[in-house]
Amino acid sequence: MNPPTPGEPLDITSDGDAALLAPPPPALVSHRGLVDFDPWTAPRKRGLAAWGLAGLAETLEVVALALIMFMGVRVVAHNYIVDGASMAPTFQTRELVIVNRLAYREIDLSWLPGGGTFRPFGKPEPGDVVVFLYQEQPRERDFIKRVIAVPGQTVEVRDGRVYVDGQPLAEPYIAAPPNYAMPSTLVPEGAVFVLGDNRNNSFDSHLFGVVDQSRLIGRAELRYWPFDRFWRVDHHLGTPIS
Repeated sequence: MNPPTPGEPLDITSDGDAALLAPPPPALVSHRGLVDFDPWTAPRKRGLAAWGLAGLAETLEVVALALIMFMGVRVVAHNYIVDGASMAPTFQTRELVIVNRLAYREIDLSWLPGGGTFRPFGKPEPGDVVVFLYQEQPRERDFIKRVIAVPGQTVEVRDGRVYVDGQPLAEPYIAAPPNYAMPSTLVPEGAVFVLGDNRNNSFDSHLFGVVDQSRLIGRAELRYWPFDRFWRVDHHLGTPIS
C-alpha cells in the first residue's frame, strides 16, 4: 500500500492497514436572523422620507375628520358642571350634564316671502329643564332652571304653592314649598318663566323676571356624572291640584 499523501486523512481498518477516505464536508456557518438581509440592496429610508406624501395625506384626512366630528358634537351638545344647589334635589353641585343645543334653535327665514323664524325641534314647554345665559358682563353666567310657564300663561306664588293659570301645582321634584309670595305675572310672547327646584334657595324669575327665549342655550338631556346618578333628565311639570 502506498503511503498517504500528506494532508489526507487516514482510516485505520481492523487489520491495522491505513485506508484513504474523502475529507468530510466543512461545517456550515449559521446565518440565522439575516435571511431577509441583502447587503447589496439600498437601505430603506426612515422617518418623514419613508412616510411620503401618501402617509401625510392620510394623516391629514384623519385629523380633518376628527375636527369635523368634534365641531359637530359641539354644535349639537355641550357639557356643563352644575355649580350651586338652586336645582336640588334634581341636580347637586359638581354634577355633569349634557345640554342639547339644538332643542330651541331658530332658523331665520325672513329672507323668504312671508317667512319668519322656524324652530325645527320645537319650542320650550312647561317642565323643561333649560340652560340659559343670564348675563354676559362682567363675566358670562349660565343658569339651569325649570320652565314653569310659557307665553300667554300666568304664574303666581302664594300659600306655599305655585299657581299656573290659577291652578295650584303638586310638585314632587322640589326641595321644599316656597316660603315667599309673588303676585300673578303674565308671561309675554317670546319669554319663559323659570324657577329653581330648590325654591327657597334659587335666584330665578320670581326675583329677576321672565327670561327671553333668545337667551336659551338648550335643554338639559343627560346627567352623566356621578355614575350612580347617570340617567336622562326628567322634563315635567307638577300636576294641577283640583
